[in-house]
Amino acid sequence: MSKKLNLFFATAMFLAVAGCHSIPIDEDTSSPVPEAEPNPGFNAGSGNAYDTLGGNNPNDPRGTWQDPAALDEDKNPAGADADGWVPVDPANRLGMPVIYFAYDSDVLVPSETANLDKIAAYLQKNPSLGLVIEGHCDSRGTDEYNRALGERRANAIRAYLAKKGVPDSSMKTMSFGKDKPAVSGSGESIWKQNRRGVPVPMQMPR
Repeated sequence: MSKKLNLFFATAMFLAVAGCHSIPIDEDTSSPVPEAEPNPGFNAGSGNAYDTLGGNNPNDPRGTWQDPAALDEDKNPAGADADGWVPVDPANRLGMPVIYFAYDSDVLVPSETANLDKIAAYLQKNPSLGLVIEGHCDSRGTDEYNRALGERRANAIRAYLAKKGVPDSSMKTMSFGKDKPAVSGSGESIWKQNRRGVPVPMQMPR
């Protein structure tokens, strides 16, 4: 009996040590989006579009959001969607920031709150604008799982903005799952840039 018990415990210890590790070794599952981590800055090319200290002075290097009324419609050739919504400033998206998420999570992290609040304030000042919120994931997991996760991420952003006073009727969500990565490759430095929600400003039909 004691030999059987020893064999059982030895086997259990071997399995515990060896294990079956299905997660890539280079994955950081602790806290990929720490609260104090700055936004990776996808919009660096457009300057800091949220620095209101720049006012409306186009010569101020700190920049500011564009006035949708000043956009040249001829430069926005993209067609309307099924609801008649037309993309506004498709190249720069009015400088709106990307909202990032932690690994395998649809929970908004505190480090993204300031950007979410600025999006909400801007939409309230421009009630003719709608917002399509795209949900995206990194390259791991099945297509079906990531599609659902992307939708939950987009809905988390939508719910937050609605609580801040943005009419729910002026927002829509869509999920791309892992189909449209912002950065190609693998590894945590790449994955964390692809776990995101992308706000796309739209002109709603009057």
